[in-house]
Formats: sequence, C-alpha cells, structure tokens
Amino acid sequence: MKNILILLMSVFLFGIRCSGQPFPYLNTARDCKYMKPVEREMIYEINVVRNHPEVYLGYLKVYLADAKEDFENSGIERRNYSLTTEYRTVNGKTKIKVDTTWFNQNEEEVKAIESLIDDLQHLEPLNILKPDAGIYNAAKLYGLDQDRHGWELSHRGSDGSWPVDRIKRSSRKMIDGNENIAGKYPEPAARDIVIQLLIDSGIPGYGHRYNILNPKWTHVACFSGDLKNGMYRWLQEFGEIGN
Repeated sequence: MKNILILLMSVFLFGIRCSGQPFPYLNTARDCKYMKPVEREMIYEINVVRNHPEVYLGYLKVYLADAKEDFENSGIERRNYSLTTEYRTVNGKTKIKVDTTWFNQNEEEVKAIESLIDDLQHLEPLNILKPDAGIYNAAKLYGLDQDRHGWELSHRGSDGSWPVDRIKRSSRKMIDGNENIAGKYPEPAARDIVIQLLIDSGIPGYGHRYNILNPKWTHVACFSGDLKNGMYRWLQEFGEIGN
C-alpha cells in the first residue's frame, strides 16, 4: 500500500511539472486582456507557490543540487555584495543611507535556497491573489518611468513616489502595497523570475521572498519591461484592498 501511495504521488508531481497549468482556479488573470500572456502567467505562478508550496519544493531540489555543486567547485573564490538603500524624511529633507553586504556568492546561494525550502515546508496555503487593473496601471507607468531613467530608480520614482503611493494613486480601493523588481538574462520564463525572487540570494532579510508570501496581500499585477540595458526587466506589484 505504501509503495502504491508513493507511486501515485510521483505521478501527481510528474503531471504538475509536465502540464502547463494544472490548477486552473489559480489562473485568476486569464481574462485580463490588458496584460501580456507572460504577465498573466507570472500571476499564476505566484498563486501556485502561495497555494501549493509543495510544487515549488519540487522545483527547488534541482536548484539546491546545482548550487551545492557550484559551491564545492568554486570554494571561497566567488565574492559579491548587495546594496540596501534606506530613505528617511527628516524635517522635510530626504536622507539616504546605503548599506553594503558582502558575501560568498555560491555559499549564499546555498543558504538562501535552504532557507526558502524551510519556509515553504512550514507554509500553510495562503489566499489566492486576484488581478487589479489599477495596480497594473501603476506597474506599467513605473516601468515607463524606469525606462526613461535606465532602470536605476530602485523603488523610488522620479517624482519621489514609493510603491504604496503609486498603487494607492492608481487603485483607490487599495490601502497598502509593495513592489518587487527583477532582472535576468537570457530571457526567462515567468517561473524563473518568481524562483529568483523567492530565493533572493544576497538580499538581507529576503524582502522580495516575503513580499510574494505576504498573507495580507489580496491583489497583484505583474509587468514585463522586456529587454533593457542587457536584462529582461520585471515588476511585481502587490496590493491590499480596504474593507
């Protein structure tokens, strides 16, 4: 009996990996024609990891094996750093603080994936996120703003706005919001970007990961900025609707 259950689970997971969208109820953006197909696909992937974390645990086994092999082969040679920028307004003036975090690139990748696996193993299924045209408009406008500034704006727009400002401005029913920005080359699938942001290697506190896994979000939009400055650019915008 035990062997039969194991076989059935293997068949189930194999079906998940080989089919395009085995959970149609998670494809909440299927009818949102204002989004590109790949943007709708990313919303589906975000809902999968939130609602069926066991599926992403299957994907991460390969990532972890590759990361461990890279670390063993490279030793301590691969060093890298990340920059964390903090903005504060004091007496009407903006103060900017930039912290640099150094790490061994390959070792940090292993630690980040192991941390993510632990998080997903203990994650109770989260609510399914719905698309929102207003949030998408905020993402698109900010993508165009980034285009005009070489994608160097981080999360603060050229007008001084923050993600929550832009989201509330474009979708008045939202009371809170946040944003993820990602870049990758060569051209990634939507799932590749979601996994990259979930692993969040080198980012103190894994802020992108916990944006995706935040239980308070109710709505989401994703924007593909296409190829800019050698990277395929992405924005993920999350919102919380008011009562």
